[in-house]
Amino acid sequence: MVQLERVERHSPDVVTFYLAWDGRPLRFRPGQFVHVALDPYDPAGYWPESRAFSIASAPSDRHGMRLTITRQGRFTSRLLEEVEVGRTLWCKGPYGEFEVAAHDPAAPVVLVAGGTGITPFCAFMEEALLRPETVGAPVRLYYGAIEADLLIYSSLARQCATLLPGFEARFFAEEGPLAPAVTRGRLDIRRIADESKGNPNTRFYLSGPHSMINTFADYLLGERDWPRDRVLVDAWE
Repeated sequence: MVQLERVERHSPDVVTFYLAWDGRPLRFRPGQFVHVALDPYDPAGYWPESRAFSIASAPSDRHGMRLTITRQGRFTSRLLEEVEVGRTLWCKGPYGEFEVAAHDPAAPVVLVAGGTGITPFCAFMEEALLRPETVGAPVRLYYGAIEADLLIYSSLARQCATLLPGFEARFFAEEGPLAPAVTRGRLDIRRIADESKGNPNTRFYLSGPHSMINTFADYLLGERDWPRDRVLVDAWE
């Protein structure tokens, strides 16, 4: 179980929950996700209706975890509209093989995030700030959203770019006013691949809307003939 301590509302359809562990902290790795249920879990019965959400906080945070949630249907609408501070939620996990790491200096890492697809990378970035020795490879983040205001973790990315050697961050917004250092436009996988300078050791991590990550993965694996084990997709739904 986890208890909701704080809610941050970024827009009518995007919120961040700050959750405290009710008992032993969950052990997870950056990029993994949990299933969250609203209705009580009866150990003698079935697990209630739930949805999967990437964990957006550092694994070494023993107090709790952070989840950023986008309205996508009935269940997420319930989360956004019904859940108030102090509410207990049910959580199980962690799950997933989309584990974000940058240990090898010879294998640059490219993180591509569309919208709330940034969340699995947040756990990696927060952990890197706490334990910079875990990052040995150059890292480049490409982070895009509909509007600049929805680049909700841009400050975390900027902090990494300032404090971590070899970390770069680039931001894109499709509509609305632009913030400093944000480029107008969409994420462009062709340009991103070109900027990798053809290094076949580069590992691409893709996270965001399914249509986006599927198109980007198809391009890298098909037209660019990138090694399959170096194109990792956050596709847990």
